[in-house]
Amino acid sequence: MSSICIVDDNRPTLARLRRAFGAAGFDNVMTESDPLIAVTRIREHRPDVLIVDYNMPQLNGLAMVELLQSEGIVPHLPVVLLSGLDLSELRLAAFKAGAVDVIDKRVAEQELIHRVSNFAAAGHRHATVVAPLHGAPEGANAVGPTMLRMLERLSALHDEPSGPHVHRVAAFAAAIGAAAGLAPSDLDVLRAAVPLHDIGKIGIADAARRNGRAANGPTLDDLRSHTTTGHHILEGHGSHTLDVAAQIALTHHESWDGSGFPNGLRGVAIPVFARIVAVADAFELITAIPNRPLHWLVTRAKNVIAAESGVSFDPDIVRAFEASIDAMVDTKLRIDGAAMALDRKVQPALAN
Repeated sequence: MSSICIVDDNRPTLARLRRAFGAAGFDNVMTESDPLIAVTRIREHRPDVLIVDYNMPQLNGLAMVELLQSEGIVPHLPVVLLSGLDLSELRLAAFKAGAVDVIDKRVAEQELIHRVSNFAAAGHRHATVVAPLHGAPEGANAVGPTMLRMLERLSALHDEPSGPHVHRVAAFAAAIGAAAGLAPSDLDVLRAAVPLHDIGKIGIADAARRNGRAANGPTLDDLRSHTTTGHHILEGHGSHTLDVAAQIALTHHESWDGSGFPNGLRGVAIPVFARIVAVADAFELITAIPNRPLHWLVTRAKNVIAAESGVSFDPDIVRAFEASIDAMVDTKLRIDGAAMALDRKVQPALAN
């Protein structure tokens, strides 16, 4: 029938809901008591509906929905927020975060099951509309979500095995794109394509080896080759999402004044998605410098990017960046906080 994920730190509640939804015909009921682990599982195995409790330690249900929204998973994943608190104050915040419903935890199980079933059915219908992100046919060789996640992991290996870097850049690019006036459908494609922008870096060492420079390390030309290598990996698969990713991979180091690489494109000859990623990537790189206060890093990023307006960066995109800076800082705090909490939980387990 449908797959759902239920997240609640109360294990007896999880067991009761698993039994109830299983008896109602849901053939895949995934449960998780830890919201941080749940986020990782949802990235890998997209359910048809997410049911999440509001009152949880480390990451409450609302913050979890906001994190999934920043990564572009919500609103494509219908989220039902459960709470035993006063729903009147929570409801508006939940809807702003992308939840489709807020339900009192004390509601009868059969009512909850019927409401979730309706959202699951709506999710299946919606999946045919956003084909590039959910695996519905967009061409003879459409790319599905599993392939996108695999490529994201491959891309992230060069920088961070856990991948927060590529997720941050994608979220920042989406915030800038929204401020720049991109259509929702374009933002969906942007979120899916951006994590692959540096996938060509996996070929840098090989480029140095082929040119007899492995012993001395890669040269500037070898490093720059990641743009053309990434384009070669991603192009020509019959997928609009991968075509956009290939375009971004090739052109995100081009400069507004024509001084960039690999082709020296100038101004609006640079695809708009690449112009957005260039600014998002710069903000990410500057604010990821370790051992500095975040407010100092953000101020430095704003100053550097403003100074490069009309040189490296499209002035219109810089203005969109400046309009979205608060949302980007919020996103960084959520993604970094979730990643750090997950690392703290995973490391002791790995040591045992």
